[in-house]
Amino acid sequence: MALPDGLRIAAVGDVFLDRDEPEHAFRHVEAVFHDFDVVFGNLEGVYARDWHRAPSAGVPLVTDPEFVPYLAEAGLNVLSLANNHSVDGGFEALLHTREAVRGVGIATAGAGADIADARRPALVDTPHGRVAVLAYASVFPHGYEARPGWPGLAPMRAYTHYEPWETNEWNPGLQPKVLTVAHEGDQRALHDDVAAAKQQADLVLASFHWGDFTRPYVLTDHERRTARVAIDAGADAVLGHHHHLLRGVEHYRNKPIFYGLGHFMFDLPDFENRLARDAYLGRGDPAEVRAGARRFGDYRIAPREGYPLLPFHPDARLTGIATVTVADDRLHAGMVPCILGPDNQPRPAPSDDAADTVCRYLQRCCDEEHLPTAVDAEAGPDQYPWVIRFHDDTTT
Repeated sequence: MALPDGLRIAAVGDVFLDRDEPEHAFRHVEAVFHDFDVVFGNLEGVYARDWHRAPSAGVPLVTDPEFVPYLAEAGLNVLSLANNHSVDGGFEALLHTREAVRGVGIATAGAGADIADARRPALVDTPHGRVAVLAYASVFPHGYEARPGWPGLAPMRAYTHYEPWETNEWNPGLQPKVLTVAHEGDQRALHDDVAAAKQQADLVLASFHWGDFTRPYVLTDHERRTARVAIDAGADAVLGHHHHLLRGVEHYRNKPIFYGLGHFMFDLPDFENRLARDAYLGRGDPAEVRAGARRFGDYRIAPREGYPLLPFHPDARLTGIATVTVADDRLHAGMVPCILGPDNQPRPAPSDDAADTVCRYLQRCCDEEHLPTAVDAEAGPDQYPWVIRFHDDTTT
């Protein structure tokens, strides 16, 4: 079946609006969003007034649903609810969040009243055809997954195994090689879900919350394997998120895989105090502090001077709007490079130097993981004067 010619899709990573003057949050990118038929994001938190903390939650990201209408006004029209914060406020708060988001006209995927509901695709009708979006989480606290007769998110799990790098010597305490084995039930469900979505839509997107957020550039074998499984099953593009830093991009069977979209509008007010209160991510007694410093190094989540809502490494200020456009029965992958300012508002790259910085970072993401992708920046239209193109001549 031919792809829907003229279709334009935009996708961003983590989104959670929780700030003063929310009406201005997306003002620099609204014109970009409104230039696309589908605008996807990962909703990294809960919007509910009545909530009860999940026992396994790390630091709950919960705020008032008054912020939800501003997401729709900005142009977002489909959101994933499958991530490690979506059940922070309990199952009822998750369903209240979904109700609030759908109430302003935004489709949702990845969570529901039971596992069958969580696995249903979001369907977005456009002038160029219908798009189905499936969403799953590989990173989440125990108990957040939906089950028969029980709410939650759509899981895409894997089992972790450790092996020594050298098999001919004793070396206690050496960092091991980490390998994963797919959860067979979740992988079968992915095949079934994609097949069902293809019967309902002209193009299928698969979204995954996954990966190692403690280090830059790196991809796990779970990410690579699952992306290919999704495309082999019939998905047309893969959208990854969770890392808080951009990750590489590649083409597999002429379909784009965005391994990590970073975060785009992720507000974390007073987050350091909340981490300390919950003794989470290396906060607590001195031993935990030392262990956290060793684990994260420079990429530790911590206050950054001048960036009160964004307590991440400066690399996390590099972000973008991934684009997938259809022309001549082919999918073309790109990105509008953006920079997060001290106000935590994303702005299309304001100069060729800024665009080149994002471009070079993405190229390094690809090079570090040996992805056969060339990343090039070029002039774009007025509302986003710089764009990035991803080129891959490898035939697979």
